[in-house]
Amino acid sequence: MAVRVIKEKLTEQIIDGIKYTPTSEWYDMTKLLEETEIESYAARTEPSPHGVYDHVIYDSDIERDFVRGLEKLDFVKMYIKLPPWFTVPTPVGTYNPDWAIVVEDRDEHGDKKGERLYLVRETKGENWRTNLRPEERWKVMCGERHFAGALKVDYKVVTTASEIS
Repeated sequence: MAVRVIKEKLTEQIIDGIKYTPTSEWYDMTKLLEETEIESYAARTEPSPHGVYDHVIYDSDIERDFVRGLEKLDFVKMYIKLPPWFTVPTPVGTYNPDWAIVVEDRDEHGDKKGERLYLVRETKGENWRTNLRPEERWKVMCGERHFAGALKVDYKVVTTASEIS
């Protein structure tokens, strides 16, 4: 048990020292336009009128409820459940964030400012820092450093759609 705790703490210290820097590499977003055959996911899809596609495949009840919540927010203009190929390399394995969301920028009174903000959100249950396996927790921490730290993209771990702002 002591060895496991030491390894976990060592990994967390390594992650704390990670610094992502922007490069000239980008994902080819035309991959999103490629037609993909969806197997028997019908039981795990949710209609998504504001999504990039007309339905979203969800992996958990939290993700399903998140889509339902996004559809109720009038400032959400578009969103996508990021595909499995959209990954960020980390020292503990590849990280695949859950969502990219486009929202209308609004002031503190809810009035439109006209701009749109691009967000990256990871959906996890409450107490995710203690409930996730260490490897998954570390990947999320690296994702935060990648998106918020290096790319200056609004990144956040949320449980419900009401937490996206």
